[in-house]
Amino acid sequence: MTSSFGVWEGVDGGDSAEIYNPDNYQYINLQFKDDVLIGANTVGYHEHLGVLRGLIESRVPLGVWKERLKENPVGLMDAYIGVTQEAVGSA
Repeated sequence: MTSSFGVWEGVDGGDSAEIYNPDNYQYINLQFKDDVLIGANTVGYHEHLGVLRGLIESRVPLGVWKERLKENPVGLMDAYIGVTQEAVGSA
């Protein structure tokens, strides 16, 4: 299974994170502009695709979660929970 969302090719001045696991035929690449997730490509990775798409479409600022995703691009659910809890806590 392959998926692409948003500006998957990235933008000038943007930032990215990726994991490549050839033994399991898996790849994920995340594209950022500032601290917003703007696009992604995945191959063989199907967990939390809805969360991935939601983070991209909502353009929610990730804050500290950007660096955490750069260290672990498959930590999407943790990032989603983190940014949504922060938004609820600040309301």
